Amino acid sequence: MNYFMLRSFDHAGYYETRLILMVIGLVVACWFALRRRDYRYAVMFACGLIFQGLMEYRLQSSGMRGTSYNLSVFGYALPSFLGILFQGCVEGGILSLMAFWFTDLHVDSDRNRQDRKVFWMICGLIVVLAAFVGLMAAGRPISSPRPMFSRSSTLNIGAYVILSIIVCAFRGGLRYLGYFYLGLLIYVFLTFETLHIFGARYISVRG
Repeated sequence: MNYFMLRSFDHAGYYETRLILMVIGLVVACWFALRRRDYRYAVMFACGLIFQGLMEYRLQSSGMRGTSYNLSVFGYALPSFLGILFQGCVEGGILSLMAFWFTDLHVDSDRNRQDRKVFWMICGLIVVLAAFVGLMAAGRPISSPRPMFSRSSTLNIGAYVILSIIVCAFRGGLRYLGYFYLGLLIYVFLTFETLHIFGARYISVRG
């Protein structure tokens, strides 16, 4: 039995809110780089951007997004290639940065309370923006009915996870990897669960 992931918010302001979060992520990365000489946040932001872009390219090239899929920004529908680049920029960078920031806050016990406060304030903003998109997307038609699973995507994700575990195990970093994946989960939960609660459709169905 095939399962499809349905989503209805590609034309409901979602990518405009991701653009806002991307700018915030860039500000955070630049602040750490310039004020604390800590370039890890900039590296993680760039890595997230690249890998998200590659993932979207794979989804598009394999036909998993569907032939009619597109997204809109400020009312303008982006062609597929520009859409891939835009999604990589606005989704991947902030996701990776927030996950790393969560990890850093829990690993570095000397981190001051202000850093933690700013982190959770941004999490609150993520919820507010997702709620806005959810309200805008309520009742809209499905914009992306893609298959949840395919052999290639399952193998790729499995390979990345196994490789990450092996590398971290040899370096004694399994605890850090766990924090990072927990940070990813928090971001995804705050975003997509809020979208769903406020009216957007982001749910799997049997095909």
